[in-house]
Amino acid sequence: MKRFVRRGLTRRDFLKATAGTTAIAFSGLACSDAQHDTEQVEAGGSDAVASTSAVPVGVQLYCFRHLLEEDFEGTLAEVAKLGYDGVEFAGYYNYADNPEGLRSLVEGHGLGIAGAHIGLGAITGDELQRSIDFHGELGNSRLIVAGIGEETRTEDTIMQTVEIFTKAQEALRPHGMSTGYHCHAYSFQEMVLGKNVWDTIADNTPEDFILQLDTGNASNGGADNLAVIRNDPGRIKSMHVKPHTPGAEHPFAPFVGDDSLPWQEIFDLSEAEGGIEWYVVEYEEESHPPLEALKANRERVRSFGR
Repeated sequence: MKRFVRRGLTRRDFLKATAGTTAIAFSGLACSDAQHDTEQVEAGGSDAVASTSAVPVGVQLYCFRHLLEEDFEGTLAEVAKLGYDGVEFAGYYNYADNPEGLRSLVEGHGLGIAGAHIGLGAITGDELQRSIDFHGELGNSRLIVAGIGEETRTEDTIMQTVEIFTKAQEALRPHGMSTGYHCHAYSFQEMVLGKNVWDTIADNTPEDFILQLDTGNASNGGADNLAVIRNDPGRIKSMHVKPHTPGAEHPFAPFVGDDSLPWQEIFDLSEAEGGIEWYVVEYEEESHPPLEALKANRERVRSFGR
């Protein structure tokens, strides 16, 4: 699919090397009604809107990182009660050597796998085959690079990074898998080879390489989410649903719908042009307990028919 002609880090660094044969390193780092009653939402209130979309809604497990570190299995059981269709991984904790066991645990709670955030090293060299084996057993088809370091996005190195992406995509394709890139503020602020980082990656990777738009990160980087989706039709197969209000004292603090992003248009355009396959809700503001905040945000997303 031909790309349109273009018009002229909130996550803390998260670096964990998983143990065992997977050896996957993590790098890179994380209701339209403003009067909506949060307590009623959290209780599954009667004003909840049934989904009118076939696109599943997952949650990024990084949001529960502290809880998962304390009690992975118990926390996952609680996450399963929040109303999400699936989860996106950001680490495997005590299941780093047991992808089949992790898959069984997730599926046992009625959840699907929306994807996994990985480090660039996990799709580089010999690690690529280990990743194919691990994610094949896990039942995950989306290996999304969570971010790329400054040293891998310079004028001298960005095309080497793009080559890693391209070779990995070609190797994953026969297995029914894809890799991809998750955006950050720098993706739209830093220029390399005459374009911003996002555009440089998008313009030089295969059409089936996933461009994972993070709405909050993109907005934080000064990008227009709707323009990003229009410029990359069919390639926004996974999207982090993250609220953001530019210029606010705490720009990531509002819940979905209480922020300034045009959510109805974002959802509609994602399905009409973006090629969306999974929405992945992410809320990292620690002023609210994560289970409470992610339940409320799930209901807010549902209020838009998703």
